[in-house]
Amino acid sequence: MPTSVDLGARARISAYTIRDHLTDTPCAAPGEVPWRAEALTPAWLTPVLCAGTQGAAVTAVEVRDASSGSSVRKRITVRYNEAGQRAGLVRLFFAKTTPTVLTRLTSGPSAGQEAKFFAQLRPLLDIETPVHRHSAHDRISGRALHLFEDLVATRDVRFCDYRTEFSRAQLEAALDLLARLHGRLHGDARLAGEFAWIPTYEVFFDALARTGTRRGHDQALEQARSLLPARLYAARERLWPAAEAGLAAHREETRGVVHSDVHPGNWYLTAEGLPGLCDWQCIAQGHWARDLAYALASMASIEQRRACERDLVAHYLARLALHGGPRVGFDHAWQRYGEQLPGALLMWTPTLCHPPTMPDMQPDDVSLEMIRRLTTAIDDLGVLA
Repeated sequence: MPTSVDLGARARISAYTIRDHLTDTPCAAPGEVPWRAEALTPAWLTPVLCAGTQGAAVTAVEVRDASSGSSVRKRITVRYNEAGQRAGLVRLFFAKTTPTVLTRLTSGPSAGQEAKFFAQLRPLLDIETPVHRHSAHDRISGRALHLFEDLVATRDVRFCDYRTEFSRAQLEAALDLLARLHGRLHGDARLAGEFAWIPTYEVFFDALARTGTRRGHDQALEQARSLLPARLYAARERLWPAAEAGLAAHREETRGVVHSDVHPGNWYLTAEGLPGLCDWQCIAQGHWARDLAYALASMASIEQRRACERDLVAHYLARLALHGGPRVGFDHAWQRYGEQLPGALLMWTPTLCHPPTMPDMQPDDVSLEMIRRLTTAIDDLGVLA
């Protein structure tokens, strides 16, 4: 989801993007920020990938398409000299880049957050995440690159989407991962100090609102009308105010760190079937119920959620307390859970009808299914009543 960018910054980023496309300059040193994955060179990659291996060097780079959305994602294959081959250095990688104006407006401003997550927060957390190798970003031009090991090739993981059928045990494991994230940093004094670079959830929400997503939200509800519960469609004008009302939990209760965008496409399953979580550019300081509501209502099918929703919320609360978070009564947690569902919906209505400042980040079938699941959950819980 985008970070709001003013008109002057948009003009500047647009100018840099045009220049990058015209010059198509390769990167020769790690201090430079590649404008796209194809700009990576052996000279740039050697100190990044061969540090600590005497005599090793990258000799060739191959870039292949993967997917596009809020960033452009590529698969990278490298070749090493004899020293690198003897050391068994990893050859297969995955890169997220921002080569277009819209990807720079959407992901460029928050690229530093994902880099800092892996540098500063990931070592504190016992959770399954991608193996991060390097990040580079430049706020002036909007260029950004994140380099990860290609887990599909190196660890046989399977990335998920709305068609993934998570078992009950996998949903519990996903909530355990979130409870570890939320509990470990709940009320941590460093959130006001060395981790103050993590924005509050209210800042995240305000940036979303200021990119023109309200109009797209309204349009999406009309376009998806046949998928919405009739009672919710009749009360659709109350959805955006309900999302704003959900900000109270973030302001009034002790904050932790939330991922903020825990839809199925940001999860993967290891070869052992355990869930891992990727795409950390939307992290925020906020209330744990944000991730809990968004994850359950988007990852589980409607039937599965209805069958085990209360049990899964209770499971999460027990794990949250175990991992250092607060002990929360079920009734209070259930209320907060429902309050956060409209805010989760606002992550998807603008992807179906996106404003001109956002790229087309998701196929329509994905957006429509997420809207169906989230609006049904909002209706089931009587959030608008």
